[in-house]
Amino acid sequence: MGLGWHIEKTGEYKINLPILSDDEIEAIKHMANMFKEVTKYKELDNPDKAKKELKNLLIKFCDKEGIVIDKEQENYLTQMAFYNIYGFAGMEEILKDEEIEEIGIIGLGKPVYVFVRKQGWKKTNLYYDELDFTINLINKMSRSIGRRITYKNPRLNAVLPDGSRMHASIPPISNVEVTIRKFKENPMTVFDLLNYHTISEEAMALLWFLMQADISILITGNTASGKTTTMNSIFSFVPLNERILITEETPEINIPHKHVVKLVANQELDISLSPLVADSLRMRPDRVIVGEVRNTEEVHALMDTILSGQARGSYATFHAQSSKETLSRLRSLGVLEIDLPSIDIIVIQRRMMKYNVKTRKSEEIRRIVEIVEVDKNNPGKTTPLFIYDYEKDSWKADYQNSEILKRLSLSLGVPQKEMENEIKTRTEFLKKNIKKKWNFETAVNEIQKFAYGLSLD
Repeated sequence: MGLGWHIEKTGEYKINLPILSDDEIEAIKHMANMFKEVTKYKELDNPDKAKKELKNLLIKFCDKEGIVIDKEQENYLTQMAFYNIYGFAGMEEILKDEEIEEIGIIGLGKPVYVFVRKQGWKKTNLYYDELDFTINLINKMSRSIGRRITYKNPRLNAVLPDGSRMHASIPPISNVEVTIRKFKENPMTVFDLLNYHTISEEAMALLWFLMQADISILITGNTASGKTTTMNSIFSFVPLNERILITEETPEINIPHKHVVKLVANQELDISLSPLVADSLRMRPDRVIVGEVRNTEEVHALMDTILSGQARGSYATFHAQSSKETLSRLRSLGVLEIDLPSIDIIVIQRRMMKYNVKTRKSEEIRRIVEIVEVDKNNPGKTTPLFIYDYEKDSWKADYQNSEILKRLSLSLGVPQKEMENEIKTRTEFLKKNIKKKWNFETAVNEIQKFAYGLSLD
């Protein structure tokens, strides 16, 4: 028997790990047994300490068995033993690649697949072979939030230590399935979204004001369209001195604010979003984020926090491909028609394939295709503020005569004409700085200094 996972020679995406011989596999198994004995007597919660201990165990094993290995073999056997015993069985090599957006285990004895940015799905040379080993791997990856997958509870949603989101299932639901949605180590900034042409500078400037005012926003779109990424990035427009309350089922909201309270639902303890939202009424937040809402209970939790009027704005992500579909799905999940206008703004973001007939190549793009205001006088209807032109790959502004400018003016105490001029000023600020190589912290600081005279320090 092997280790429970292995590397092969072939693959469209190759992980740079060695193919082990039978003798090397046996050596790692012996190291695993010795490592278990060592950890009975001392804590090894530090990866560097664990790796050092494994190297010592390898040297002891080789001395005992009379095996001679060179320095290179000592290094890669220690590394492979570390991945196998302490780490994520080779998954680390994929997780550290910034160009990877998604990772998929689709069954035992099958290659792991990765979605490479601008290239699509590729087959790797990494394989998982044994059920018990893979279940242990899933539980090891979800350990940071205290969740486990078992035969009695064969589904799991979790977050990895690097912030990546994981869904997993085991028999009888699946052969073995793991899907990991990777998030960048450095969160994307609003300037990144502009550079990727996800949105126009003028539309982003309007969102800036919407995030500053007493406005609730729902970001909707299809799977992997970048809804959470957009949510995280536009929260850099919210003044840093505000108190933010986040309620989620799986932690993935990553905003720059220091004064943040996070409440996480827990299926195992039968704690859902609804009671957490009820608890939030006693916490005096300035803003409330309800994470991703998907079912009737979660939608009701979102509506409860909006209708209670407890914060300056409430925010969430949702699955739908247009504003019309968003309202229709909300109604089907139990939202009353009369309550729909309490959601002030709907932002639609879509993941699409763009095909070039001349080059015969497809490219995946993400675009914010609608920013609409929910009509206060006609529940179920919307007024467009920005609409995406699919043919020209550009946006048409249609907010100048909208009710939202009047609401922004009243909310912020800024005359409407001055508000329009400020949107132009912020549009120019975004255009001026779009090409600067700012990290997330620097971008947030520049935005906050420009608008509010604040900084992260």
